[in-house]
Amino acid sequence: MSVKIYKCFIASPSDTQEERDVCDKVFEEINKTLGEHLNFRIESKKWEKNARPAFGSDGQAVINEQLLNNYDLFIGIMWNKFGTPTPRAGSGTEEEFNHAYEKLQGNNDLDILFYFNNQEVSASQLDLDQVSKVRSFKEKISELGGLYWSYNGYKEFEIELKKHLNDFFLSKSKEPIQSDNNVKKNDKSDVQGQDDPIYFLLEKRLKDSLCLFSNQPFIWVDPVLSKTNEISPNADDDKIELETFINEPKSSIIKAPPQFGLTSLAHYLIKEAWSNKSLWIYLDAKKVHRDTVKKSVNKELKVLNLEEKNISCIVIDGWINTDVGAKKLLKNLCSAYQDIPIIVMQTIDDSAFTKEVAKETINRDFNTLHLLALPRTQIRKVIASYNKSKNIGDEDILLKKMLQDLEVLNIHRTPLNCLTLLKVSEGYFAESPVNRTKMIEMVLFVLFNLDGVPTYKIKPDLKDCEYVLGRFCENLITTEKYSFTRELFLNDLELFCQEKLINLDVSVVFDVLFSNNIIIRKDLEFIFRASYWIYYFAAKRMHFDKGFCDYILLEKKYISFPEIIEFYTGIDRNGEDILKVLTKDLADSCDLVDEKTGLPKELNPYNEAEWNPSEETLIKMQSEISDDVLQSKLPESLKDKHADANYDQLKPYDQSIRTILNDYSLVILIQNVKACSKALRNSDYVDPDIKRELLKLITRGWAQVSKIIFALAPVLATEGHVSFEGQVFNLAGKFSSSFDEKMNEIFIFNPINVVNFFKDDLFSNKMGPLLFDGITTETNELIKHQLILLLISERPQGWKKTVETYITYISKNSFYLYNIVNLLRRKYHYSFCSEIELQEMIYLLKMGYAKHKFGIDKPNLQNIKKISNNVIPKRHGFDTEK
Repeated sequence: MSVKIYKCFIASPSDTQEERDVCDKVFEEINKTLGEHLNFRIESKKWEKNARPAFGSDGQAVINEQLLNNYDLFIGIMWNKFGTPTPRAGSGTEEEFNHAYEKLQGNNDLDILFYFNNQEVSASQLDLDQVSKVRSFKEKISELGGLYWSYNGYKEFEIELKKHLNDFFLSKSKEPIQSDNNVKKNDKSDVQGQDDPIYFLLEKRLKDSLCLFSNQPFIWVDPVLSKTNEISPNADDDKIELETFINEPKSSIIKAPPQFGLTSLAHYLIKEAWSNKSLWIYLDAKKVHRDTVKKSVNKELKVLNLEEKNISCIVIDGWINTDVGAKKLLKNLCSAYQDIPIIVMQTIDDSAFTKEVAKETINRDFNTLHLLALPRTQIRKVIASYNKSKNIGDEDILLKKMLQDLEVLNIHRTPLNCLTLLKVSEGYFAESPVNRTKMIEMVLFVLFNLDGVPTYKIKPDLKDCEYVLGRFCENLITTEKYSFTRELFLNDLELFCQEKLINLDVSVVFDVLFSNNIIIRKDLEFIFRASYWIYYFAAKRMHFDKGFCDYILLEKKYISFPEIIEFYTGIDRNGEDILKVLTKDLADSCDLVDEKTGLPKELNPYNEAEWNPSEETLIKMQSEISDDVLQSKLPESLKDKHADANYDQLKPYDQSIRTILNDYSLVILIQNVKACSKALRNSDYVDPDIKRELLKLITRGWAQVSKIIFALAPVLATEGHVSFEGQVFNLAGKFSSSFDEKMNEIFIFNPINVVNFFKDDLFSNKMGPLLFDGITTETNELIKHQLILLLISERPQGWKKTVETYITYISKNSFYLYNIVNLLRRKYHYSFCSEIELQEMIYLLKMGYAKHKFGIDKPNLQNIKKISNNVIPKRHGFDTEK
């Protein structure tokens, strides 16, 4: 079949060069997608590319002669310049438009698309005479019956042009459209077929929303749409089936943070509804004016060539309730379409749109739903689809690596993040992430070396980008002003590049960060979406600038953001000097806590506690705590809480706690422990004695937090929470109703709760040898026990032998053995484990029960076999997981 060629002439003044380049990029993308399906190609005609040297009455006349004789599309673009006058018009662009308009009068096949850029510039850059001429030209186009289009910056121009040209060529299509069938189809025989142009357009929109990188497979997995925003063992009870949701649409607000896939879900729902012969309309909240909602709906109907068809549902995407006019927009939409369900895709951050507010301001009942992070099973499906196309490696190994990478980076389990890490794995699959610093380096390498950089721009060197961004983030931290304009960003980076003689297109740096949501809009300015990006680039800066490094360390600024220490030590993993500074700071913090609280250093009620403590033992434990608290330097208000169960609950207890914290700096201690833990985890090549000393201090901090929880236990048992200076302790989950039972549960869960609070900052699989060494030399029974709990929770290689040795060491009736057995049961019951780990836990569980039953120091295999399999809990729904 022959390929039809559409020639497109691009007309614009000199201040729209980026848009002219974008046209070629968009044409190339359309040729590779829609063009291949519909057998056409679009080619640009531009004077700088297609004109040849020649003579005429003037330069514009030469261009007219060579380029304006044969074209099918005319694209005009203007910003703040109108252009240089010609003998026949106010500018070359106007003359080219006049020629196209005259041609249009006798040629129904010609189309004219004219665009105006509304992006603001500083007043000093404006020529008011030129701006006035541009405004007059706009009026001229309107008077001639034209509809021009406004956009904000060349990136938005690219999006709009791509959409308009896709719509244009679909409207020209009279041939059946063949789909590559990569996106999930409905298998019903009576649905709209893939040879339907509308289906193809809806599928194309879905694919565009799913596309993160070039040459990636188009992957769709059903998201977790839920009535609750909590993931729990019973989450399936609250899950919404997409098929039911599509067949029986109800007005709903679907909430999710950015990058969770709300836009892709919107396009998927609309496409599947059309497959079932139901028309759903897509609206972008950013492009719909609150007073012209019907106009926007009608425009979408016109794009689809469905002006006469009944609408079954309206989906409004990108709605943020804090945006100016957002609630009025939704209210007007509900009023205009009272009998049509409306689905609101709400991007949430700190604020949330509640059902009660909706009823009051919108006058419509909305179901509140949540788009949750992907569960393990859905991540496996993403990996399987991607791996089938790219053949990266074994699926189980890839899944394990994906989950590890997501945890290392501490990012959500979203399709976008999974695709980014899979793209990294294409080139780095054999290289396991040793820390977040390395992982971020690899992610940035992918972003700066793929489609984020336009083909007409020079790809920036990643090291140059990190270097200049480090300086920029240093300024953010030192000024404590974390929002900025695009102009400020570009100016700061440009000046620094000039100072350091670096050749870098800083606009590309901004655009790559913005297009990948590393930088996002906030009101009229921009911010880094996640604070760890600031700390990552700032950590890079610390390596190049001693003054800034001293500012972070000596001024103890890192206490407010421990991540900067994590990234700094992760660069070369040999930060001996910084570990010495952190060790001294943490020792000072621990000493200050001991001095201010006056709690005994060896305070530990578990030494006398028994396996499944009796009521008598609990009373003894509480008595020990109360006696020690009464002898401490804590304020009278806190001592009263322990001495008198009938203490006045209206007494301003939280205020006294805040005063205590200001005195002994608990928050500073906790932040110090976190920073030191992150640094230790990344310091592979530091002298072992330095690492041992720092681990001692970190676990000393754990013990101090445990002692403070002991002291707060009566308050937690009576009030359920204690909050102070940013730190909150809550009784979360199912606690008993009586005071004594709550006290029992607080004591039992104290050790593991403290471990869980700190473990993610300290642990990685390579930390095993240091932890084993620390357990061997530790003399504090509580700290030794907490390190064992850490091993059971995380299970590094060789963990079983150390836990086995510990079980032989502790008493058969001790609380420690009881606590170990309970944790092993929970981990066996709920954790994702390998078969080897499960067998190891079964052995240790039976060993613990045998120790308690027979009382011998080290139960032998014969005694362990006497323990019934009934002590082993059932696995909670993980039997099919690997």
